[in-house]
Amino acid sequence: MLPLVGRTDEMRAVAAAWRSLRSEPTRCRIVVVTGEIGVGKSRLAAEAVTALAPPPGSVLTGQARAHRPAPYDLTASALSGRAAGELGISDDALAWLTQRAEPATRRFAPEALLRTAVDAIRALHRTGPGVLVVEDLHDLDPASLEVVGELATAPDLPVLLLVTARTSRGLAGRVLARLCGTDRTTRLHLAPLTVQQVAAALPDPAGADLAATVWRRTSGNPFWLTELVAAANLTGPPGDQLMALAADRVPAGLVRLAQAAALLGEPVEPATLARFVPAHDAPAAADTAVDRLVESGVLRSDADGGLRFGQPILAECLAAAALPSLRSAVAAARAAAADPDDDAARRWASLTARERDVVRLLADGMTNRQLARALDISVRTATVHVSNVLRKTGAVSRTEVALFALRHGVLDAT
Repeated sequence: MLPLVGRTDEMRAVAAAWRSLRSEPTRCRIVVVTGEIGVGKSRLAAEAVTALAPPPGSVLTGQARAHRPAPYDLTASALSGRAAGELGISDDALAWLTQRAEPATRRFAPEALLRTAVDAIRALHRTGPGVLVVEDLHDLDPASLEVVGELATAPDLPVLLLVTARTSRGLAGRVLARLCGTDRTTRLHLAPLTVQQVAAALPDPAGADLAATVWRRTSGNPFWLTELVAAANLTGPPGDQLMALAADRVPAGLVRLAQAAALLGEPVEPATLARFVPAHDAPAAADTAVDRLVESGVLRSDADGGLRFGQPILAECLAAAALPSLRSAVAAARAAAADPDDDAARRWASLTARERDVVRLLADGMTNRQLARALDISVRTATVHVSNVLRKTGAVSRTEVALFALRHGVLDAT
């Protein structure tokens, strides 16, 4: 493991919050650590807790499941292995809070379980202050988020609440704002490492040129810096291990779309990237898929609306792993962008006579049912024709099909 560099001030801030808690243990202290994926939030939390002096009486860690969050993931991981008597709660309540496989005989209202979760964590700290680490707040289920919010304001809770999170929307965003809004909160935002910090982290003395190359490749992201060192591949093309890691950083089901973005080159136009969402998906799914890549930190929006990868190494790995079929599709998209008029004619020529009729009717704003009536076909057949038109023209919506036809003057083509 590489040394922790560039985080001295943050380590001191966590230590200061711990000292404050010990001086007034009736009110919890909160430290919120934010930053992009792979910037080292969890590493900082772990090392900061290890360095606390005197050591905390207990350290609990709660987090979401990796792929399928479930109610009370936070307490299930934080209270795992604890006995009901130790926590001062009923066995049935503990069964709910720890997601036990065997069913509980008693049911609880959500508010009752929420209070019970807080009481259980309070009971573990009767003998002295402790730490509760909440990993990846943005991934937590709603019930766990409610527990975190309640802990932040609970009285007589001698706990240092150490939370790691990325920028969030919805309930997670509201809970994050609530945590950051108290006078007992320290917020730490971790920036990527500088060139000098990358040089200090490398295992062997690195010259300025090598450090600068590695920094450009990783954008100073500690995760990718660590993996490049582990793969002994600071400057060479990515191997299988790095390509697999890159795929793991992409939300489920979006690896091919991320690979297309990598092959298209930066900046990526969102509308161009949306064309690589499978044609059988609903038109709105294209925008949603692109948005998910942005929300997950895989892509970032620049000031002009284009999309860029957070770290060049991620784009390298995704592009290297792309299949030949995707490479061909991206090459065709690039050619179309270079000569849009020729591409429009080619796409129009690929349509059957009936599909061209469908395009003309779509331009008139007809629904599938109206299309079926006008062409004397079933609604199901009309739906198939519309799907084929979307696929062949590369459009992501019915409106875009009409705009394509109008813009390129092909409505009257034969």
